[in-house]
Amino acid sequence: MQYTLKDVLSNKLFSSAKLLSANKIVSSQLVESVSVMEIPVEDFVRKNEFVLTTAIGCDGSPDLFLNYVKDIYTSGAAAMGVAIGRHVQSIPKDIIEFCNKKNFPIIELPWEIRFSDITKTILEQINHWEQTSIIQADNIQRELLRLYLEHQSFEKAVHYLMKEFQMDVELTYDEVFQDLHDHGKSISLDKEEPSIIRFHDGHFMQVVPIHLSNKNHCFVLIKSKKLNTPPIPWLVLNQSSTILTLWIQKELTLLNNKQKELKEFLKCLLNGNWGDKEDFIHRGEQLGYNMNLSYVCIVGHPEKPEEFYSIHRENIDNHFPKIFRQSFSELIESSSKKLNKQIIYTFQRDSIVIFLECNTIESSRNANHLLDMIDAKVEQKKIPAISWGIGENHAGKLTFHLSYKNARTALEIGRSHKGVGSRSTFASTGIYQLLISLSNNTFATELMHSTIGAIITYDRNNGLDLLHTLSSYIYHQGNVSQTARALSLHRQSLLYRLRKIESLTNRSLNDPDDIFLLQFCLKLWTVR
Repeated sequence: MQYTLKDVLSNKLFSSAKLLSANKIVSSQLVESVSVMEIPVEDFVRKNEFVLTTAIGCDGSPDLFLNYVKDIYTSGAAAMGVAIGRHVQSIPKDIIEFCNKKNFPIIELPWEIRFSDITKTILEQINHWEQTSIIQADNIQRELLRLYLEHQSFEKAVHYLMKEFQMDVELTYDEVFQDLHDHGKSISLDKEEPSIIRFHDGHFMQVVPIHLSNKNHCFVLIKSKKLNTPPIPWLVLNQSSTILTLWIQKELTLLNNKQKELKEFLKCLLNGNWGDKEDFIHRGEQLGYNMNLSYVCIVGHPEKPEEFYSIHRENIDNHFPKIFRQSFSELIESSSKKLNKQIIYTFQRDSIVIFLECNTIESSRNANHLLDMIDAKVEQKKIPAISWGIGENHAGKLTFHLSYKNARTALEIGRSHKGVGSRSTFASTGIYQLLISLSNNTFATELMHSTIGAIITYDRNNGLDLLHTLSSYIYHQGNVSQTARALSLHRQSLLYRLRKIESLTNRSLNDPDDIFLLQFCLKLWTVR
């Protein structure tokens, strides 16, 4: 294990020394060298160096002493040992408070202890530790290489390291670590050099960056499970990471090949060009999908995910922030387990495409159940609002392209006429599909203009909204009182507007056929 301040203080030479601050980190505070230092500090202190001092240059000034300690801390020293008895009678309270605040160990040393004895002892211990580390690093590297050459899984290598280190080991591709020990605080990981992160509860995490051939990077995280556990020597971790890099590169190559195969498979699935049916089913099975089941397609459009995550649009790959893809993928995987249904999903341009296992009878219920689970995360502000289209008319075997086409139609019409964040089924958009098909019909267009064109012109010239008044009146089935309340109008004002509508259209609001024609023209106008 790594040589730490705890090893230093456990030596009998320090039996009468007093640790005055940062007692929680002594087990993880690395000590790589030792020196005797007086003012000025400048650049003479190395990182992780145990600094010994008499503070003779402070001339008994508390302020000068405090600044001296601050300089030692800023230099990255492991700890500071102050000889007590001649130039310093005791460590001032404000210095102890500073050291506790910064988690920096400061130690009172009896004047009788020779600095030369301390230096000799620490250097001998460091030398012994280095020799032990070399042996441990060679043994671990040899075992990892054996596992790699035997084509064992990366998980087996991680399990071996966890057992050897007695610590948690994991791999991450994220540059930011969510610190659960410190209430979810985000910590940026160093992409170039190994580092150690200490938590307020006394635990720590060692971070080893892995540099891959494609210029990408990932990190091996080694997290302590018990308090007072010393860190793993960097020599051991660096040599271990050399072998792990081979594994990771191999795993990434296999993953990239699988993703390319999956992308091509999903492309065929969406456009229906899968050629031989049996071959297509077999390809799906190799990717972990049962193509003999019935599926219904659901297409979602996240509304401005870049604003939700406060990310500039130019920094987003494939229309979606990485954090959204990760969060949504985890949500879909957990939902699949809760529903006990197979789910096939992919990200297509600005949309999410989901195929949910179900039969024709339960397609709508299952689709809405899944969307309820997703929308619950929207309400919790875990993911941005999403508009949905459900292609429920084609919940069958190998009807993926038909269900996808219908779901996208439902999404586009729903967003256009119900607004963002809406949920529409293909069946519920039937009237709009009919109107869209009629919107380019010359006769239908002329009929619409001749019927309600005068109302539109009157609204533009007079600043009224008779078109909305008519729509509300029809929606409330000709009930004047309900319409007046909905529009916040006096009854007489509403009656005046209704008479004006009749005079402009030459249609009677008491004639069912005229009402039907007016409603048809209103919907056609809305679609256009």
